[in-house]
Amino acid sequence: MKLLAVCLALGAVPSSRAAVVDGAPRLSAVPSGMISALAAPAAAPALFPALGAPLFSVPLAAPAPSAAALPAALAPAAAPLPSAARAAALAAVPAPQSGPARPTGEQAALAASRMWDGFGGARASDAAPEAPEPSAAGLPAALSEGWSRGSFSSADGGADVAYKHRPGPAGAIPRVYAGGLALNESFDPLFARSAAPARSEYFVWMRGHPPTAWTPTAAPIDADARDLARMIVRAARDSGASKVELALHSFGTLVFQRLVQLRAEPEAAEALRLLSGSRVVLLNATTHYEGSEKRAGREFEQMGTATKQFVGWLDSMDASAAAWRSAAEINPFLAPSILAGLSAWQVQREQILALASKGAADMMRADLQAPWAAEIDAIRRGFLAALARDSQNPGWQESLLRRSSDMFRLEFTKADAALIRRLKIHLDLIHASGDQLLNWESARTLFERLGIAAPDKAPAAGTVLSDATGRFRASIVDGDHYYPLKRRDDLARRLDP
Repeated sequence: MKLLAVCLALGAVPSSRAAVVDGAPRLSAVPSGMISALAAPAAAPALFPALGAPLFSVPLAAPAPSAAALPAALAPAAAPLPSAARAAALAAVPAPQSGPARPTGEQAALAASRMWDGFGGARASDAAPEAPEPSAAGLPAALSEGWSRGSFSSADGGADVAYKHRPGPAGAIPRVYAGGLALNESFDPLFARSAAPARSEYFVWMRGHPPTAWTPTAAPIDADARDLARMIVRAARDSGASKVELALHSFGTLVFQRLVQLRAEPEAAEALRLLSGSRVVLLNATTHYEGSEKRAGREFEQMGTATKQFVGWLDSMDASAAAWRSAAEINPFLAPSILAGLSAWQVQREQILALASKGAADMMRADLQAPWAAEIDAIRRGFLAALARDSQNPGWQESLLRRSSDMFRLEFTKADAALIRRLKIHLDLIHASGDQLLNWESARTLFERLGIAAPDKAPAAGTVLSDATGRFRASIVDGDHYYPLKRRDDLARRLDP
């Protein structure tokens, strides 16, 4: 995960200015993903023997491949396949897992490496939460005490988003938590403390993190932002509260920034209203805007370019496969060969995803090898078990890659920061002095965008920086990128002083 994390921390390649739909800046049309293997194309295996080229010798900057680029086995068959058999065979071939086209206009308003950040399981009823259960394999029973499970339909209708909840004292402002990109359960050690919660708490699993399944999604950060908005609204409704707090770690901090950009959408606007005058805590946060990637250096600019080209190529291959799939549905003569080609592409596609995400998963696994404090080490071991399971799932792999691309495509503007200020949100940023993923320069990009003056050199732990109003504060703490997991008592004091 180290490469992925560094890329998020240090920014992205320049992109065209975001378009504006219904008043909300939109991300660029072509998603991209982080893939460490792109750094060494010569070593990549030949996953496309039918295409006559190794995976990474495909000209990634070339125009989108046409249908003719699919395997030669797609030549017309000698005899047609009967319609019933053709339909049954097509149903047996998984559809390509590329994301659908991003909604625009009225649809958008209505439908609304190494870092962080489900497969299966019955849908949890909104009205009848499931029995409590821990969020990752092997976690101690304390993590499930007092928690109940529920779910809601995502704003785009593509997923049932799972969350867990435990009630707190009546009248206290509820808090919603969201975590990172690959290690999603950033707050499990905090939740496992024996102390009673100071308020009602909600934790949401974004799509691709069990028990929320991955649903093909072109821009996961958009879906995440809408799902976060829906979780905020639900927390307020269930608690009878007029305000909601947020505590977000790592990738979750970028989801909040995207939520601010979707303010023209009704549910996002309602969520922001509930956050108005309340408190938002951003742990180990960064941002991206046009030109910010130059702080990271040329290596990271090139890495961003390569990842965008790779996933753009993946999307174009999926589009070609979809065209052939349509042809098989209407042409019985082509169907047998097309079905064979589609099956081969699906296998190859899964191999590509596995290769692209392997480096990130391996680095995260290595990062979790060192024992934690005795009282939370069972949680670390549970994360390792969950990683072993999830990293083999193509949905988890794809969600990791597509979210990594969205990090680079975010364009957080001064107008976005001004909106947070007008809402009188009390924004607390916590940056760990030993953050191995987000260095000081990465943190400064967000501080400065928010109007927090930051020195050129990283200050010592214990330093508190602030904007002119005092509502935006940045605290430097001892720790690393896993601060909320390893330093749960210190985090608890800061969340509820």
